Amino acid sequence: MSIKLIAADLDGTLLTSERKLSPDLFPLIGELRGRGIRFAPASGRQYYNLRELFAPIADELLYISENGAMVCDGAELLSFEAMPPDEVVRAVVAARSIPKTHAILACREGGYYENRTDTVFLENMSYYYARRHYTDDLLAVARSQPVCKVALFCSRSAERVLMPAFRPFAQTSQVALSGEDWIDLMRPGMNKGLAVRIICGRLGIAPDECMAFGDYLNDLELLQAVGESYAMANGHEALRSAAKHICPSNDDDGVCRTIRRTLGIDKT
Repeated sequence: MSIKLIAADLDGTLLTSERKLSPDLFPLIGELRGRGIRFAPASGRQYYNLRELFAPIADELLYISENGAMVCDGAELLSFEAMPPDEVVRAVVAARSIPKTHAILACREGGYYENRTDTVFLENMSYYYARRHYTDDLLAVARSQPVCKVALFCSRSAERVLMPAFRPFAQTSQVALSGEDWIDLMRPGMNKGLAVRIICGRLGIAPDECMAFGDYLNDLELLQAVGESYAMANGHEALRSAAKHICPSNDDDGVCRTIRRTLGIDKT
């Protein structure tokens, strides 16, 4: 098996239920690098959050962040796909009309939010946005800065409340269910799979030379974009049905174990 790129989702995939990375991950990435294989965290999380999580090796990695809307090679920006400002404004207005729903605007220099009283929202935001800025008016940000993603939060109600409410946006935006609390709006066609194709073009490699891991529906295009696709045993049923392979769960170090087994890399 000739693999040159491995992309892996974070929450529910690389991260355990306690939001911890495997102690084997950083040594394994070093061994992959020695074999000429690049590694890319692929997440709905913010780029700066990913760099913080992978701080000891931050400049060695590729990054698929904001569900594919922002792609970096170390500190180099490869792609930032901004949404039309009018669409961002429309999303903010819609979010304001839904009880207990809050928006974050993902910009190049960080995420902007306008609610600082909902403690559940603030705690969740802190997990995913390392660089965040309060504003008293998101509409002003939407009209003045490029925004690559609108992240929408409604505690444990993303699929039940937010997806139906934002279904009309599917005509003009990519709408992705990113977990039980979040949905994301992006430019049409934006997803982690497109980000992989951008990286493949940059590195001059083929999809068959790529491996990917995911657990949720926003990973579907990621798995479809590679030759070797793995859904986590703990993953969404629809994703498990779409993947070529199933690997052990995130709490069983499934990604590291599978990479070592399939590529024949023994622990040192």
